[in-house]
Parts: sequence; C-alpha cells; structure tokens
Amino acid sequence: MSIQQFTPDSRNTINWASGTSTEIFIYPPDGSFADRNFLFRISTATVEAEESTFTFFEGITRHLMILKGELELIHEGRYTKYLKPYEQDTFSGEWCTRSKGKVTDFNLMLKAGATGSLTHRRIGAGNGMPLAAKTAWYFLYFASGTATLSNGITANTGDLIRLENGTTVDVHALEHCDLIAIEVSLPQNLRQ
Repeated sequence: MSIQQFTPDSRNTINWASGTSTEIFIYPPDGSFADRNFLFRISTATVEAEESTFTFFEGITRHLMILKGELELIHEGRYTKYLKPYEQDTFSGEWCTRSKGKVTDFNLMLKAGATGSLTHRRIGAGNGMPLAAKTAWYFLYFASGTATLSNGITANTGDLIRLENGTTVDVHALEHCDLIAIEVSLPQNLRQ
C-alpha cells in the first residue's frame, strides 16, 4: 500500500443538534466516535442552525476548516474568530464554544497525544502539483474538483487519498481543485 483511495459511497452520516456529521476516516479502524475510543477522526459536518453550541469533547483537540459559508466561532472567555472558506481554527473540545453562521466544515479530531494539521492547496484546471507524505498518516481530501494522480487513480470531490510515508504523488487537476492535506503524528507508544 503506497496510495489508498476512500470514496464517499460507504460513509456514515449522523445527526447532531444543529446539523449532520459524516465520518470519512477513523483510527484505529475499530474505533468508535460514539464511544470516543479513537486516536484520530476525519469528518465533515454541516451546521444548519444560524446559532449553535458545540458538543463537549473531553480530551480531544479539534482542527476545524470551513468548506462552504462563513462562521463566527466564539470560544467563551478566550477569543472569537471569523472563518471564511479554507480558513481554520484549532481548539480544545473541552472549551465552551458557540458559533454563528450556516456552513459545511471539515474536521480533524485528535486524542491521546496525537498531533496533526490541515493545509489547503488549490490547483487550477490543467495544472499539476507534487505532494509528498512526510508522516505515517498523510491524507489528501478533495473538497472540490477532479484530478488524476500519477499512479492512474482519478480522484473526485469527496474522495480521501492516503499516501504512505515517503510516497510522492503528482496531482493533475482536470478542473479547478481544492485539496486539504491532513497530517497526523501519533505518540511513539501508539505507533504501528
């Protein structure tokens, strides 16, 4: 396995108080979001209410990036941040957090000392970009567009591509593409 493709057709969507959440990837594979027994989780969510309160997540660090819409993120007693598409915030799931605005967002949740990051990449139609995995857990999420990869895979909106550490792939955009690069590192005692 140097490149794996995960398509949207087998994903589970759940309802939450102000919208929906769709799980894209969870590790370990037998982990459960409902039971909170995972090391990291990648998902998208919709916020369908004009104002909402975020769920309390003990021991979880959240990376949240906007895909569509605009959001005012209010961390009570800490700070307020205004997010437009492909802007992000990182915060503790234990904070009292409210939001204003209807959006679709992208989420990386981390537990047990796992660390990670989200980086937006835009590739214009007809252009290419080499991307290299420098961590054991490196993913590309296609937020929009269609592209071919140097190994022959065609990736479409909603696809998640995992690259093995040390793998480089050339992404050639068939149409305008917005990608989110996700990097996750696990503590030494949890690596496999």
